[in-house]
Amino acid sequence: MKNIQDLKDLRLHDFLHLPLFEGHFPNGESDEERIKKFFSETTHSQVWVTDDDSVGYCVFVYDTKGVNKDKLLVVTNNDSKSLFLWSIDGKMFTKLSKCDCALISDQKLHLVEFKANVVSENLDSIGTHYDKASNQLSLTFEYIKEAYTNLKEDLFDVFSDVDAQIVFDKQIPQNSAYQKSVIAKFLKKNDITLSFGNELKL
Repeated sequence: MKNIQDLKDLRLHDFLHLPLFEGHFPNGESDEERIKKFFSETTHSQVWVTDDDSVGYCVFVYDTKGVNKDKLLVVTNNDSKSLFLWSIDGKMFTKLSKCDCALISDQKLHLVEFKANVVSENLDSIGTHYDKASNQLSLTFEYIKEAYTNLKEDLFDVFSDVDAQIVFDKQIPQNSAYQKSVIAKFLKKNDITLSFGNELKL
C-alpha cells in the first residue's frame, strides 16, 4: 500500500486501536499491519467493487471478464487518485451487521451497501430491501461517528464529505417513489445524503 499515510492522516490507525478491534490483532500488530488487514488501495482510472461471496467481504475487481457487471459498483477515477476500499461487513464486523464497505478518496468517506443479489421483482419486497440497506448504512455511520468521538474528533472535521450509496442489480425494477422516501428519511436521520445506483465518479 503506497499511500498508507493518507489513512493515518484520517486517524484510521487510531480507530483500529479502539478496544473493540483488539481481538483482530492478538499479536499487537503495527499500525501499518492493522490498516492493511481492512484496507486496499488502487489508482486505476476505472475499477469495480463487489461484495464477493467467495471471501465474504468487499474487494476491488480489475478484470470483469465472465463477471455480471450489473451487480457491481463501477468507480470512475479519471485523475488516478488514491482510492481506498475499506472492507467492513464480513471482515471487520459479523456479516450483515453493518454496511458492506466504504470508499475513501480525497478525505471523502463514501459508505456502500450491496443488495445486488436481490432477485425479487415485487416492488413491495424491493422496498423492504431498501429499508434494510438504509438501516445498515445508518448503523455503520453512527458507529464510525461515535468511534471518532471516542478519539476526541468530529467525523466531519476529519472527512470533508460523508455520504452513502445502495447498489442493486441493474436488472431489478426500481421503486423510485419508495427510493425517494428512503432517501428523505436517511437524510433526516443522519444529515448525510443517500443515493441509489451502480456508478460512482470521484
